[in-house]
Amino acid sequence: MLNIAGIISGLFLVVFPITMAIGYAFRGRVRRLGIGNYLQYVVMALIFTMALWAGSIVASNYVLYIILYSVVYAILSIVMSLVFTIPIGLVINMKWVSEVSLSNGSNANTRLPLILLIILMIGWILGYYVKPKPVNNILNYLIASELFILILVIGLDIGSSVNTSLLAQGYLGIVIATTSLLGSSVSGLILHYLVGIPLAASLGISMGMGWYSLAGPLLSVRFGPALGTLAFLANFLREQLTYLLVPLIVIAGFRDASLVSIGGATTMDDTLPIYRLYMGETGGFIAFINGFVITMVLPELLPYVITIE
Repeated sequence: MLNIAGIISGLFLVVFPITMAIGYAFRGRVRRLGIGNYLQYVVMALIFTMALWAGSIVASNYVLYIILYSVVYAILSIVMSLVFTIPIGLVINMKWVSEVSLSNGSNANTRLPLILLIILMIGWILGYYVKPKPVNNILNYLIASELFILILVIGLDIGSSVNTSLLAQGYLGIVIATTSLLGSSVSGLILHYLVGIPLAASLGISMGMGWYSLAGPLLSVRFGPALGTLAFLANFLREQLTYLLVPLIVIAGFRDASLVSIGGATTMDDTLPIYRLYMGETGGFIAFINGFVITMVLPELLPYVITIE
């Protein structure tokens, strides 16, 4: 297990930048091929394999704890991201940020999270009742293989969409991405001491930043299916809570750039329409940059964090 985790970490640290560079160099061709369209199918396969493995190993009496802990991790990671980011919104003036149209963000697949949750439940139920114990090692290696494919697809897709001029304009989004990551890591540190989950695992869960399809499988390979499922659910809930919390907070009268920190990596795509709708063009632009930066950094950072001894 540890050797596989080390291999996966190495793949992300080395192969991901290479594939991203290839995607940037051949961005026209990558876009025409629609590489990013296949990402959702890779994620579906990963989640099903992880759930099948989890259902065959994790005892039923632990399921309630996994759900409870996932709620705690989701809420505390959001709170700490806000705590670290609110001072930024209070100090920095937002008026200089350009009004940029981000119409692509409105095409986010809002049904995918529900589909993935259904796949997770089906895989868990099948694993629990069938209990394919003789093939558990095969499932372990299968997840590793699927993660490798995920590296290739994500790297090519992100590389083809890199726009250096966009990053240069989005200073505030970069700052928020940094502070929200720091806040989430502090929540992982706090919960490590409160609930006793290993430090590397706790940090990995809290620093998933809503990217459940990355955090869940990675932690499954490193720490087993129970913590992998916890990572998936915690970050899935973070994304879903973004849809609920951002409108409520804005309606309540708090309309600040720091709200972008709630959505984490998802503000580039899935939750971007929420920010556009409730925080206008400027808020949507900052949200896009925040999610873009986190999406670029996390595949490098998360594999390193989960291998901390």
